[in-house]
Amino acid sequence: MKRVLTVFLLSVLLCFSFVSCGNGDIRIFSGNTDLTFKIENDEAILTRVPNKSNITEIEIPDEYEGVPVTKIADFAAVNLEYVTKVSIGKNVKEISDWAFANSKKITEFSVDEENPYFSSIDGVIYTEDMKILLFYPASGGIITEKDADGNEIKSISYVIPEGVETIRSKAFYKCYDLRNVTLPQSLKNIEEKAFFRCNLKTINLPDGLEFIGKDAFAFCEQAKSVTIPASVKQIDEYAFYSCYSLSEVTVLGKESDMILGKKWYPTKNGGPLDNELLITWEGQN
Repeated sequence: MKRVLTVFLLSVLLCFSFVSCGNGDIRIFSGNTDLTFKIENDEAILTRVPNKSNITEIEIPDEYEGVPVTKIADFAAVNLEYVTKVSIGKNVKEISDWAFANSKKITEFSVDEENPYFSSIDGVIYTEDMKILLFYPASGGIITEKDADGNEIKSISYVIPEGVETIRSKAFYKCYDLRNVTLPQSLKNIEEKAFFRCNLKTINLPDGLEFIGKDAFAFCEQAKSVTIPASVKQIDEYAFYSCYSLSEVTVLGKESDMILGKKWYPTKNGGPLDNELLITWEGQN
């Protein structure tokens, strides 16, 4: 009886640490490590980092179970309350845009110098060619300053370097303390939820910008005005959702030349602003 029970328990343990889909291509490991990986087509994918108080740094290895770690999956490291630093191995070539969302304590990302796909500059993740900004650490570069009433507040100011063409989806997602950002003249695309729930004091969009994605500046509730450059070809739905202080919008292009999504303009929780919204189409003149 004891032998049967032992065999049963070992079977359960093996099932927990090894999952097969019949053809042997997919295996999931979580046994003696804090990180959970899925192995697929001889590559390892990080699928989960547990939210534990004793895990304050994540080191994503070059390999797992003898195969390269090449991807960080959606939701792999979200809602982490204790992690402050993330180190990314040399073989990672794909980082999903929800990978680190809402992990508010991260102050720094680092990327192995041998990684040919990504690099980290001052704790921020870029593609190796510096054309795409992927992730800003939610607590990176915080200082304490005083607001207009003399109250101490946390504040982040960041200058995105010239050459960057795309701010990727969720790059600054819920970076609450981001109050000032300087966008480069090279910028072409601001993707979905790029600045979602940031406390930007101003929104200064560069000439040459072409695309503003869905919810790109949603819940940025401090900025009071914005000018849309004539180069912008498309603004997706709810781009300025619940930007209730943003009552003045100047558009330098023609409405007929643009693709405009549903309620792309500033709203208050999706509805009308308390003050009348003024949209000036200078390109129509």
